Order: sequence, then C-alpha cells, then structure tokens
Amino acid sequence: MQPQHHNDLQTSNLWWQPVALNNGQSWQYTLGPLTLYLQRAPLEWLLGYTRAPEQDTHSQTQSKSIRQFPELENLQRFVFKQSPAQFCISPKLLDRPMVVKTRTQLSIPPAQQAVFYISSPVVIEVNLQQPACNLLDIVSQRLSDTWFGPSTLHGELCYADKTQARHNRADLPVRPHRAVTAVTIENNADTMLVIDKLSIPLPYLALYGLDDGSLWTDPITLQHDGNHALTRFKISKQLPAGVSAAARIAGPRQNIEKQGLIRAFTGMFND
Repeated sequence: MQPQHHNDLQTSNLWWQPVALNNGQSWQYTLGPLTLYLQRAPLEWLLGYTRAPEQDTHSQTQSKSIRQFPELENLQRFVFKQSPAQFCISPKLLDRPMVVKTRTQLSIPPAQQAVFYISSPVVIEVNLQQPACNLLDIVSQRLSDTWFGPSTLHGELCYADKTQARHNRADLPVRPHRAVTAVTIENNADTMLVIDKLSIPLPYLALYGLDDGSLWTDPITLQHDGNHALTRFKISKQLPAGVSAAARIAGPRQNIEKQGLIRAFTGMFND
C-alpha cells in the first residue's frame, strides 16, 4: 500500500490509505463527526481530536494539510528517537454487538423473509508506519451502552443505536464513518415476527472498503424458528453487489461458535 504524498490535500476516496508528512507538517482528518489532528516533528508525533454532534456533520471525508495546529484538551505526544514519516487511519468494526431500535415496528409474516440495510459507526485506528506503531483507537461516533437479554443474569453488554432499517439499498445515505450490514431476516415460525429491536453481531463480521470510500460488512442471515431466546445466525458466503473479497480491510474479531446461535431479537413477538 503506497502512501499519499500530497502536500495540501488527500484526494483519494480510499481514506484508509497511508499519508506521509514532512517534519513540522500538520494534518487534519475529518470523518463524519470525528476530526483528527496530527503533527509530525523530528522526535515526536502530536495527536488530538474533536467530535461534533452527529446531526451537524457532513457526509464527505476531508483530509488536508493545515498551517495552524489547534489547542486541544486531549492532545497526546508520542516520543521517538526518530519519528516515523507516515501515518495511516484505518477502520475496524465495534468490539461488541450493536442493538438497534427500529424507528417503526417491523412485522414479518410466517414463511416470509426481508432484507434490511443497517449501518454501525466504525472504530478509527491511528497507526504510524515504518516502524509500525498503534497510537490510538477511537470510535467515530459515540454510542451508549445497553444490556441485551431476557434478564440481568442472561444476556450481554452491547452498544445501542437507532435505525431506519432501510429496505432499499438506494436509500442509504452516504456516511463514510459507518459500515453497512445487509441483514436478511427469515421468519420460519408459524406466527408473525414482530421486531422493535435487533442485535447485529459485529465482532463476528469482516469489514470491506469500496473504491467510493464506503464501508460494508459481511452480510448476515437471522433465522427465527419460534424460539424466543435464541436465533440462528449465518454469515452469507455471497457478498453484496459491488463488494469483493479483495476489498477486505479487516477480519472478524471473533470466530462463530459451531451452533451459530445468538440473541438477535428481544423476544417481543406475537404468539
């Protein structure tokens, strides 16, 4: 992977490509609500960030050289005998499942299936290269914590978000700091499947980066068989249209257990 050598602006859509800085050069990197600031000096790197409210952010990334390094409360200094010449910002999926609350209740009749496109904010990994050194992992958009399960004894700690649960891929907004998961839900029970919350098992999924700068995960299938506690979970072997295995950026954090069972729904079904 060749570093970008633009002095003032990085124009590539592939925002996870390395960027080389001269000594004394400062760089600003905006990705959705997150803005990173980096500066290279002969013996150190400076790193800090700000995060804007989600509703105030733009859809495009911005990567450019800046003349003045801002004053930041969370500024960190990383000291070297000789500072590495380039950095790389790369995305990773969240380290816990994400529970999404649908803005409108979804109902899937018996023997029917539906595909929804649900996005999750990525973790931004800031690395220096030659030699390699991880400086910071930071979530591009803050999410609250939630407990997902039938009781305080059974379940797991997850992240919480809301979703439009879009049914049409063409309706997806351009948000480069979020990765899209195609979720197929199969209702194999003989009763209506009513969903108001859904858990996306992000640690089991790989991450892919497209040429337009958008991010996708492995597609998944959730099979509801009438058991309210657990749902059968499969990773599809066929990637979404336009996504290829060659575009893989990061592998899954965890391997799926043999049974492939997860807590995917809240158990709010009509019997």
